[in-house]
Amino acid sequence: MFEFAWWWILLLFPLPWLVRHLTPVASKQRTPLPLPNAARLIQASNHQLPGSVRLWLLPVLTWLALLSALAQPQWVGEPVTLQEERREIMIALDLSASMQADDMTLNGRQATRLEAAHHILADFIERRKGDRVGLIVYADSAYVYAPITRDLNTVAQLAREAQIGLAGQRTALGDAIGLSIRYFTERESEEQVVLMLTDGMINTGVINAEEALHLASSHDVKIHTIGIGSEEMVVRGIFGERRINPSADLDEVFLNQIAEASGGQYFRARNSAEMEQIYRLIDQIEPIQDEENSMRPRKALFHWPLALAFVLALLHLCSMTVLSGGRRV
Repeated sequence: MFEFAWWWILLLFPLPWLVRHLTPVASKQRTPLPLPNAARLIQASNHQLPGSVRLWLLPVLTWLALLSALAQPQWVGEPVTLQEERREIMIALDLSASMQADDMTLNGRQATRLEAAHHILADFIERRKGDRVGLIVYADSAYVYAPITRDLNTVAQLAREAQIGLAGQRTALGDAIGLSIRYFTERESEEQVVLMLTDGMINTGVINAEEALHLASSHDVKIHTIGIGSEEMVVRGIFGERRINPSADLDEVFLNQIAEASGGQYFRARNSAEMEQIYRLIDQIEPIQDEENSMRPRKALFHWPLALAFVLALLHLCSMTVLSGGRRV
């Protein structure tokens, strides 16, 4: 769409005429322009415009072109939505062997902890419009599976595809905490958040529980911890059915301490419904950026009327030179 940024400048178009005709001094000094041979030159050019019109046409067009350039003509494109990227979220997903326990339900059927995490975590990532999200997976060791990015669909797909065995079998929870914090120390963002999902405790890795707590308390990174797994499960054996606690290895005390030390919160997900509710609560604690700024790309076009004004002024100068030379004939 074409428009003038300062359209009101075009209202100055009659200014030269007003100065010439309304200024007393200009009115008294105004004399007809002597052009002895102008009529002869106009007749020789075979143009139908009167000589007075041709005499003033180029200056008028030059003045109009100058005004058009000053009015800042521009081409305005379609609106482009801009998201304010203030928060960065790193999600640390436990891929240890215990995540295969099928003590969760998903859509009315029995599912493993990892299957429930896949489904609900991917939905959470896709809702985080305006944030940048990354993914760390950990078991024997911790790895950056997806660097922090605004491409939420890709991160969500990687979260769905992460499988047990990708990083080992045990739980290097301390290493995952250390890697998350170290990743953020090299970045600049207003809010840095980690979501730590696990169903166990630290049983391998380089960083122990005490060191992990020190890291959490000494850096400006908020860590929300989520403990996954049912508290009761019926298993069949040779002596009949018995009830067990499949989450006996979950170190809730440590997860609470990590969350408290970093300014985050600890959540307990005993089933997929609770897990989904947790992500809804996190959406409230870390509100999604719901205000979108938009801009219209603008391309300046002032150089075109400015160039036209230069050409017209040059033509006017040439025509006046011709007329002046004609008087010597």
